[in-house]
Amino acid sequence: MPVSEREKVTGMIKLSHNENPYGASPLALKAIKDHYRSVYRYPDAVHRTLKEKLARKHDVSVENITIGSGAVGVVDLVIKALVHADENVVTAEKTFVAYGFLAAINCRICKRASMVENTISLDSMRAQCDDKTKVVLIANPNNPTGTIVSHGAVGEFLKAMPPHIVVVVDEAYAEYVTDGSYPNSLELQKTFDNLVILRSFSKIYGLAGLRIGYGIGHRDIMKTLEKSYTLFSVNRLAAVAALAALDDTEFVTKCARANDEQRSLLYGELKGMGFNVTPSQGNFVMVEFSASSERDRIFNALKNNGIRVQSLGPFGVDNGLRISVGRPEENKQLLECLRGAG
Repeated sequence: MPVSEREKVTGMIKLSHNENPYGASPLALKAIKDHYRSVYRYPDAVHRTLKEKLARKHDVSVENITIGSGAVGVVDLVIKALVHADENVVTAEKTFVAYGFLAAINCRICKRASMVENTISLDSMRAQCDDKTKVVLIANPNNPTGTIVSHGAVGEFLKAMPPHIVVVVDEAYAEYVTDGSYPNSLELQKTFDNLVILRSFSKIYGLAGLRIGYGIGHRDIMKTLEKSYTLFSVNRLAAVAALAALDDTEFVTKCARANDEQRSLLYGELKGMGFNVTPSQGNFVMVEFSASSERDRIFNALKNNGIRVQSLGPFGVDNGLRISVGRPEENKQLLECLRGAG
């Protein structure tokens, strides 16, 4: 599978951004090649063809789909469109940094609920909600901890939520999950009109650089979101690549299988070395240290050997590092470096 030219030249191993180490779907790359000469044309303003294909994939109506510039773009739409100036959003501590960032740039309050054993506590989230809460943001699997909340837990949470609070479940890493308790969110959505599901083409589909994702929700919510959509914010090549990527089920299956094998190996080896590593359902693992000095020592040892990982201060994990699951040869080099670092 493809390796970037930069990685070939520099020898850098980038395990910091949870990208698909196997690149993009060959079908997506072919679609980009076939359409690159048309970049002088504006994209479809509403991405009707992509919405139709996603609607068929998820057995929903076209009106239940909205397209955004990555899942992050849809979160931005949610906050812009649904949360007024005197209202707030609720999310967890130790979660995706973009949630708090997007709330801040939209001048909205972001309240954070405590976690239990690096897992989102829906009870804590419910306790944080008040009469000014309009949106709850749940990353599942959670980034950076890699943990999930179960189908039953999400169902009970939705039952307890008043219908005017929109519950957004960000499933950017869903294709990597192997835990059978993972929610069937589309099934829950049949009962709860206030549930919005986010999906991304950035992770297993390998289209992070093109910035495209989507939301699935009740047509009234989607209609409201699209009133705040910036026209042409999803580009033409991103849309054609996403359309082609959806057909490449073989690529997705291979990447998910490889990730499962390498994630298990990475977790086991790190655990065996004595690291405090959290079991993950994503394409990454989180390691926590007793002190920032130890975190920095390991971070710098890896950096000095050409391996980039993510320091988690911005995510609310002061003494943590997140390590993306790479290709087998990358993971081998990472582990050898960590053994040498002691």
